[in-house]
Amino acid sequence: MSTQISLKLADKMIDSAKNYADSHGFDTLQDFIRELLREKLFEDETLSGLQTSMASEEALGKHWLRKEEDRAWAHLQKQI
Repeated sequence: MSTQISLKLADKMIDSAKNYADSHGFDTLQDFIRELLREKLFEDETLSGLQTSMASEEALGKHWLRKEEDRAWAHLQKQI
C-alpha cells in the first residue's frame, strides 16, 4: 500500500530541485524526492538507493509484465 502526500515548496526550491533531478538522471522530481527520503531513512542499512529501486522495479515488473516479456525482463536483470 502507498500513500500520496502533497508538499508546498517555494518556487526557487522547486526550480533548483528540478534542475538537480534533471542533471543527475532522475526521470521525475517525484523520483528524486523519493530517493532523498530513502537515503535519510535507510542510511544506516546496507541497501543502497539503487538496490531498493531495483527491488521496487522487480516487484512491479512481476505484476505488470506479461509472460512473453518475462524473458526480456530476466535478460535485463542479468545485465545489471
